[in-house]
Amino acid sequence: MIPYSSILLEIAIPVFLMLAAERFAVFYFLRTPEQTEWVRRHSWLHPNAISRARYPMGFVSVALLHMGYPRLCFLFFTFWMITDITDGDIARKCDLHTEEGATIDPLSDKLMYAPMLVYLAWAGALSPVLVTLFLLFDIIGQASRRFITVKAANLFGKAKTFMVVVLLIVVGLVWIYGPLPILGRSINPLLAICTGLAFCSTFFKVIPNYWYANILSILNLVCGLAGCWVVLSGGPPVYALGLVFLGQFLDLFDGRAAERWGSTPQGELFDDVADGTSFGLTVGLIIMVTFSQLWIGLVIGGFYLAAVIYRLIRFVVEKRKAGVPGGVSTFSGLPSPAGALMAGTTCVLIPSQTVVGIIVGITALLMISRVPYPHFGRAVLPRIPKIVRVLVLGAFLFLLALGVRRDHYLAPLLIAFAADAIYLISPLFAGAFRKAA
Repeated sequence: MIPYSSILLEIAIPVFLMLAAERFAVFYFLRTPEQTEWVRRHSWLHPNAISRARYPMGFVSVALLHMGYPRLCFLFFTFWMITDITDGDIARKCDLHTEEGATIDPLSDKLMYAPMLVYLAWAGALSPVLVTLFLLFDIIGQASRRFITVKAANLFGKAKTFMVVVLLIVVGLVWIYGPLPILGRSINPLLAICTGLAFCSTFFKVIPNYWYANILSILNLVCGLAGCWVVLSGGPPVYALGLVFLGQFLDLFDGRAAERWGSTPQGELFDDVADGTSFGLTVGLIIMVTFSQLWIGLVIGGFYLAAVIYRLIRFVVEKRKAGVPGGVSTFSGLPSPAGALMAGTTCVLIPSQTVVGIIVGITALLMISRVPYPHFGRAVLPRIPKIVRVLVLGAFLFLLALGVRRDHYLAPLLIAFAADAIYLISPLFAGAFRKAA
């Protein structure tokens, strides 16, 4: 029997109380200019001082675990990882950002989790091979800060740190309470995700900044081509859809990377070809094989692909005519990534071919329509509270890792379908809100 009550009382509630106390303290003691100035005057509250205080705490956590105090180790480790949120807030609200801090903050994170990963690999709780690869990428990434210009952690580095904490939480619960059917099966997939993020974090540190956007677009293109191969070779469509989803994650950041660090003259072409391949051709093939009669699949899949291509060409032409140099916050018509997610999840989830045809047709029409849709990365995501984003992303990645382990993807597919359906009808709510105002 799974000890849910013990987990709740001994782990969940104490962690929640620590996080709530930290959030309240940051909010309460940094409300006024006088309070922020008081914090600035005390060196022990400087973000760099807090980061340095974390240096030995990973080793202390390992010592507590080795001596037979796993619950105390869990709470002690969690407390010091929460301080990583604290020093970031103090740095922002008190304007205490320093070049040194951009280096020692990620170093303190590594010194927190690296000893624990090594110990757990030695104890047999984690794969030694994956832990070794992860730490190798991490060490290279940290060493690269000696010669790179931008020393702060990139998006992949932040995601890596978050996922490592999730991994250690899962391993900690299994260590304390014994085999847990759901959590135990997710450990190796989570570690593999962490290793992949560590590689991406290091890779994107050492290449020129202006190639960031192109590399993201090329990786999106690779995902699309791999998805096409999966479908044409007779593989499960859900695997191809997973590659499309990975391409969407990459596409979420390539435009923002181009705006922040610039790009090459071929950058826009890379992006359009990648989007057309991942969100058009791959999903069109998924639609095609969904229907029992090939000619129906070809017609509906071809119509969808034509809508994606038209949507991409129209966007580029109108953007150039308007002289818009960067990204936009509102799209005319449903964006192709959202259309791909809706059409793809519909094909995989819904057994009725008639319903699939109707939904795919509506999705294609929305893409070529003039219905205004907000840019998810620029207009929607920033309005969602950070803690909500973190929790939702963590839960989704956990379910995804569990799905990979069990080769059963219903939960993440339903979440993706529901989220995309809400986005699909969001203009209706926006219109009602404007009328009410």
